[in-house]
Amino acid sequence: MKQFKENLGTDLNKTLLGYHIDSVSRLETFLLNEAFEQIGITFSQFRVLNWIWRFEELTQKELHEHARIKPSSLTTLLDILIGKGLVERRPDPKDARIRRIRATEASRDLEEKAWEIIAEFDRKLRSVLTEEEYTVTQSSMKKLLEHFTVSE
Repeated sequence: MKQFKENLGTDLNKTLLGYHIDSVSRLETFLLNEAFEQIGITFSQFRVLNWIWRFEELTQKELHEHARIKPSSLTTLLDILIGKGLVERRPDPKDARIRRIRATEASRDLEEKAWEIIAEFDRKLRSVLTEEEYTVTQSSMKKLLEHFTVSE
């Protein structure tokens, strides 16, 4: 470990790939939060809504597994979305211990605008990179995601 640290030098932001990935992710979240303000949600709330929109209805456990959000954080996000009238939490008709989550009409009204915001952000990303850089970056990110998803 000592040798690894010595080989990196003192300027970690120039040497660690994970640092760059994290920095871009944080910047993406910041910029998307600003953009999503216009429709009254955050990027984290969009991520949850997206899974609900995709599946129509799912259990809180299924949502946790898809969105990869800690259960306590997911509960908080769902409570906020329920408070905004964007999702409903209902007991499962077959098992009262299970809660089913579904989108409301109000959230469906936001879906198209939310995806327009995501598409605009993607256009901005693409404008910085050549087509080749974009393809290589996208391929590399997919490869890393698949590797670490399988490795968990």
